[in-house]
Amino acid sequence: MRKIIIPTDFTVASLQLIEFAVLNFPNDKLDIRLIAGYRLPDSRWAITHFSEREQLHKEFSEDFIDFKRRLEKEHKDTIGSISFEVFTGVNSFAFQNFIEQIEAEDAIVPTIKALKCTGKKWFDATNFIKKNLKNVIEVPIEYEEEVKEKKFSLINIFG
Repeated sequence: MRKIIIPTDFTVASLQLIEFAVLNFPNDKLDIRLIAGYRLPDSRWAITHFSEREQLHKEFSEDFIDFKRRLEKEHKDTIGSISFEVFTGVNSFAFQNFIEQIEAEDAIVPTIKALKCTGKKWFDATNFIKKNLKNVIEVPIEYEEEVKEKKFSLINIFG
């Protein structure tokens, strides 16, 4: 089974990269690992009570889960599994260690910086993937721009 690393920002657009993996490796059974970067909390208490699974489930939307299930059904002959991994390191050495544990050699990443991680804690692991893996395939993805305007006013604060 060929292990493929794909960065994700928990949007349907980032799942498009899975379809490119299926197209690039049609004769192999794929073990797809969706990678997201996460900055660990600063306090001992927060680190002690940190749950990778809980943080992942907070980020999943219904559209994301539905699209992932559709991909698994549509490509059940090619996709063996789709799982999630959280990278909590801060440098390339930590990422190399992370990759060794996963035992992956191939990756599919977007050509442009298209992944937009939400919140201060999540970050795009694409640069780490490009620097530390030998077989990286860059592909274009279509990203729907969602413009969310946050409007702050004194009326909303005190209102």
